[in-house]
Amino acid sequence: MSLQFKTPNIALADSFLSHQECRDLIQAMETSPREPAQIVRAGESILDESLRFCFDHQFPDSFKRPIGARMAAYFDDNRDKFGSDADYIYGPYFMSYGKGSFFRAHRDVANHKNDPARLAAHRWSLLIYLNGRDPSAQLPAFEGGALVIYETDPKLRDRRVVIVPQPGMLVLFRSSLMHEVALVLDGTRYAVAGWMSSSTSNPLGGHA
Repeated sequence: MSLQFKTPNIALADSFLSHQECRDLIQAMETSPREPAQIVRAGESILDESLRFCFDHQFPDSFKRPIGARMAAYFDDNRDKFGSDADYIYGPYFMSYGKGSFFRAHRDVANHKNDPARLAAHRWSLLIYLNGRDPSAQLPAFEGGALVIYETDPKLRDRRVVIVPQPGMLVLFRSSLMHEVALVLDGTRYAVAGWMSSSTSNPLGGHA
């Protein structure tokens, strides 16, 4: 589970979760309540399926807390590599992208003066992929659904970084980077998201 930086602002850790852990989480998601995922616009959470078309799965805090703590612990263990004041995790959230789903280009930080304080506090976005394109792992496979991140460093020859999800992979990138989820062409893409955030930028700390 070694950390590898694709760019100074984008890192990967393969096998953050085992295939069995991925199977267990997918099974839980398949039987959990779900609702269409919303976006935040000018301080309000709204449904806009022209920008984001996928589902959020609902779990009690007792289910979410262990995986969130594990994500935060990994970040803390590698804190010196991230150069960040993040000191708590917001999330995690569990998301599924079925055939035809997508998330247009966006940033995971505040874009409007009325946006909630928690969005201004986001420093690094963390994504765990629970499945990928290869069905040999005894996990449901999907086609499409790549994560595309747009770097800002002008010294980089190619600022468009494409990440193809693999089961158990953890992706970490600066929340200020524009990124998108490409159209899922077939199957269902399962993922877990959390945001390492800074309590100094959020007057409510980790409780926003």
